[in-house]
Amino acid sequence: MWSLKIGRVGETQVRVHTTLILLIAWYAWSGWREAGPSGAADQIAFLVLLFLSILLHEFGHIFAARHYGIGTPDVLLTPIGGVARITTLPEQPRHELVIALAGPAVTFVIALGLAGVIASQGELRPYTDFAQLSLLESLCVTNIILLLFNLIPAFPMDGGRVLRALLAMRLGALKGTRIAARVGQVVAVGFALVGLQGNPMLLLIAFFVFFGAQAELQVVQLRDQAVTQTAARLTTTDVRVLAPGRRLEDVLALFAHGQQSAFPVTSPAGELLGILTRDDVLHGVATLGLDAPVADAMMPPRDEQVVRAESDLLAAAQQLFASGREALPVVDADGRFVGLLTVAHVTDVLLVRPLQTGSRPLA
Repeated sequence: MWSLKIGRVGETQVRVHTTLILLIAWYAWSGWREAGPSGAADQIAFLVLLFLSILLHEFGHIFAARHYGIGTPDVLLTPIGGVARITTLPEQPRHELVIALAGPAVTFVIALGLAGVIASQGELRPYTDFAQLSLLESLCVTNIILLLFNLIPAFPMDGGRVLRALLAMRLGALKGTRIAARVGQVVAVGFALVGLQGNPMLLLIAFFVFFGAQAELQVVQLRDQAVTQTAARLTTTDVRVLAPGRRLEDVLALFAHGQQSAFPVTSPAGELLGILTRDDVLHGVATLGLDAPVADAMMPPRDEQVVRAESDLLAAAQQLFASGREALPVVDADGRFVGLLTVAHVTDVLLVRPLQTGSRPLA
């Protein structure tokens, strides 16, 4: 809603937040007022090239994440930087270390390349007054500042992730994240104290860093607890099942009364034979008629759409969301139906309740 798609690189969609477009327009107007069309063009050129540098920085993270098999659905450019979204946290601390350092490495190469071009055109000048620098000099200095700032050990900046990865190698992901988050929040308080002296942008960054660190800690706490518990933890066992010979007309009535979003079909011994959704019923009625048995319309259980009760909760939740279905059946080691794992229940317990209570997830 608040961003525009401007392109795609492989699987990654590139988006620009509308506030960034407004920021560029405001700077262009300021440049126009000060120096006419050339001033506006200079401002636009600087900002476009700067955010191109930031985009390349983010793609450093993205390509590193892809190397480790992590999905990267999109990257968003905002007035305060770029955000590359990944589908899951890296499994190994060293993977996160590589991914976190890949972005700053790209920024370093950009700054080094700009310095080389500037040096080839004449002697490098010491940085004194930003307003007196050329376009290339301004870009070089800004990239160096962003590189150093981004390596400050505070979430959600890259330095915070580097710190967490290094700590996790010795202390584990949860304890490493807890320490890194606290360090980040101390840094945020420092930013805020300086920002109160008359720097509103630093106050905004302090807010962003403080709550970003807290959010990162909550995500890792959730993941840690989800990995240590099984799918049975969130399985809904109060489920109505269907016999394979039940008529589709009867099932339509069950859906009409709002009973469940999907119905497991089981044998008399409790073995899972299939799963029947609302769409399956409607398609079955249209093609087979109201008197057709459930067995003819149900979807036979496929391995990727059946959750094992002993699976860890995180893997089960990922399997559920990847399936695109509202619910998946859960079976025990002998293939007998146990219950349903539903999107509504998983979302409520893992995400909504912890946010409402402010407590640790699944504690």
